[in-house]
Amino acid sequence: MAPCIDPLRCPSYAVGCQADPFSGALYDSCCVSATGLFVFAQNFTTGLSYGPNPWTRNQVVSEIGARFTLHGLWADNCDGTFNGTKYIEPGHIKNTSLPDYDLYGCDKARSFENAAQVLATRPSKARLTKWMKTNWRAGDGDDSWFWSHEWSKHGTCTSSFNPSCYGKAFKKYDDFFDFMEVSIQVFKGLDVLSAFKAASIVPSDTVQYNITQFNAAHKAAFGVEGGMQCVKRDGVQYLSEVWTYMNEVPGHNFKAIAPIPNAFQSCKPDTLITFPLTGFKTAL
Repeated sequence: MAPCIDPLRCPSYAVGCQADPFSGALYDSCCVSATGLFVFAQNFTTGLSYGPNPWTRNQVVSEIGARFTLHGLWADNCDGTFNGTKYIEPGHIKNTSLPDYDLYGCDKARSFENAAQVLATRPSKARLTKWMKTNWRAGDGDDSWFWSHEWSKHGTCTSSFNPSCYGKAFKKYDDFFDFMEVSIQVFKGLDVLSAFKAASIVPSDTVQYNITQFNAAHKAAFGVEGGMQCVKRDGVQYLSEVWTYMNEVPGHNFKAIAPIPNAFQSCKPDTLITFPLTGFKTAL
């Protein structure tokens, strides 16, 4: 992790999206990210993300089963807006008709598409790669592209991971490795499936639930409601993702907060939600 900066610039009470109550100034961007507000997204199997490759959906979901996997830690501005995706070199992947997906968010120089190769440069991080191959999955099997995308679009927009925050101790890719490690720790602290089970909400192909039940379960477990995202196929509304809104606090830590006003939820409140056990294989 990045070393702590001067405590005068990063007091222990610092919180993203809030000014220092004593000075009225914003906190140092290496203390808590200048954006301050984050969305932490977890995919249920119906909401897997896809890169540019041909879909191999049923193979991947069979490996995952009916559970949540990590999607990403997304830096938003304090009003809920965010930096749009930019293309490094718009075009097509060489020798294919597929679009070129080399995207970035805030720093082209630190963006890349070969996360698996970058991970392999540090044998000491083998456990990290192993965990990601199980719990951070792309629906088309192109996990490396997915990890690259999450770093390049979102990690480079998280200012507390900027190389300048590390000082002379910084080595190339420290920012990437730390961002992935922190994302994983947040995921481990937000066990949505267990939260739902504690409220008697379990994956089922026959029992349906409403959005109020999901949000109540999220609040009971984590103190705040979340953002429920759904996809609709053949007239059925399926839970696809769960978003948790968060603020950054010093030390690359994140705390759950209530959804911002007008927070986006794609699940329709007037339609029951299927949280599928086996039907997820044909939900999309």
